[in-house]
Amino acid sequence: MSDPLAKRRLELGESGHQYLAEGLKTPKGKGRAATRSPDSPKTPKSPSEKTRYDTSLGLLTKKFIQLLSQSPDGVLDLNRAAEVLKVQKRRIYDITNVLEGIHLIKKKSKNNIQWMGCSLSEDGGMMAQRQGLTKEVTELTQEEKKLDELIQSCTLDLKLLTEDSENQRYPFCQNLN
Repeated sequence: MSDPLAKRRLELGESGHQYLAEGLKTPKGKGRAATRSPDSPKTPKSPSEKTRYDTSLGLLTKKFIQLLSQSPDGVLDLNRAAEVLKVQKRRIYDITNVLEGIHLIKKKSKNNIQWMGCSLSEDGGMMAQRQGLTKEVTELTQEEKKLDELIQSCTLDLKLLTEDSENQRYPFCQNLN
């Protein structure tokens, strides 16, 4: 006869099954059949819920770097960073491990790191310089457009002046044709 334990393993529908975990869900695939539902990860169900982007490591890294840039000496306490950014310290470690691996930061002491990359304060200056150059390019483009319109207007006036039969008696108009 069959083993009762083996039979029990196959009866997955029973509520008291030893191998079935409560709340376990089948992972959703990324195949063609998967469509975005109203319960998409990008749309929170309630105002207190955060989207996947809000909790992404990329966004957290930007906030971490911004916090680090506010430090006058480039040293940041990781406990303070976790409190200010309202995340688990593990997430802070994820960021610091990558930044340390690419030599942008180094450990100063147990919970302190120091920025080793380029000056973070210059980023603001570079941004201001970029905005200034963008504004200058826009102004120069507008000036160029005005000059092009003026050249077209002068060309048309000159053409009308030289083609006018009454102006043919003047020597300067005869030489322009």
